[in-house]
Amino acid sequence: MNADNLSELYSEGKDGLYLNVHAQPGARRAQLRGLHGGAVKIAIGEVAQDGKANKAIVRVIAKAFDLSVADVEISSGMTSRRKRVLLRGNSATLKQHLERWLKGGE
Repeated sequence: MNADNLSELYSEGKDGLYLNVHAQPGARRAQLRGLHGGAVKIAIGEVAQDGKANKAIVRVIAKAFDLSVADVEISSGMTSRRKRVLLRGNSATLKQHLERWLKGGE
């Protein structure tokens, strides 16, 4: 994945990056599963019930980007598999984390 392709996965905001995410709830384990239609596909073990899957997605992303859970917020798509997730922080640093994460280096 090169830098040009990465730009379709996110957009920059004043507080950080908005990451496009495709959720796969009910998986055996939480992990990055690659890309899916211009989004990062994230598998999580929790089911999509009572916000459990959304909380798990926030935890997985926070860990991968070395952020606190408070710095990761689902900004849209709360009830959809397709979500936009705000990562608060320095955009350049967050982009480096994204690139490293996609290459398999959590």
